Amino acid sequence: MVRKGSTAGLSGRRWIIDPINGTTSFTRRWPLFSNDIAYEDEYGPAVGVINMPMSRQMVVAGRGQGCWVLTGETPNLKSGHRARVTERTSTRGARTQALNPAGWPEELLIALHRQVFLMASMGCVVDLVAGRADAVVIAGPSMGYEDVAPLPVIVSEAGGRVTDLSGGPVLNGDMTVLATNGLLHEALLDLVDGLPRSRDLNALDDGV
Repeated sequence: MVRKGSTAGLSGRRWIIDPINGTTSFTRRWPLFSNDIAYEDEYGPAVGVINMPMSRQMVVAGRGQGCWVLTGETPNLKSGHRARVTERTSTRGARTQALNPAGWPEELLIALHRQVFLMASMGCVVDLVAGRADAVVIAGPSMGYEDVAPLPVIVSEAGGRVTDLSGGPVLNGDMTVLATNGLLHEALLDLVDGLPRSRDLNALDDGV
């Protein structure tokens, strides 16, 4: 059983651990879940780790230490490579991964679909920092803090930028996410400005 909660300490530092990020994918045997870890100190996000066991990929980052992509059954820094986002400057056709699109309102889907190359999320932020995607958008049902906690240090250390869809700090926002190579960020914020972020998934439930 996975228990969700917190244990108070005295150091002013904390670990945030999400044993299974993507519970629905995990329970349905879809290989799209991850194991996430973040560490925060008095200066903010300090360490981020995203492990995707089914694809044998792990991303690790430390504040001021860079971001690294590790692969294989026994990943280590010696066999990994430095993560770096793309240098794309045009939103037109930008490879943009969509997480939880079933929960997106049509206005958000249409606005992005008209401008970017919108595709289903396979590796999400892992693909962003590995240069396989130019941007990632997460909307729909609210994420938990533990889902987004590793993102600031991972994305920034790979040269990118991450906020919520309003452009505010991702850890203090509405738990939506816009993660980009940085060069596309303002243009994509303008594209989704004022649009709804979620729809009622219960309205789609036919009882089956």
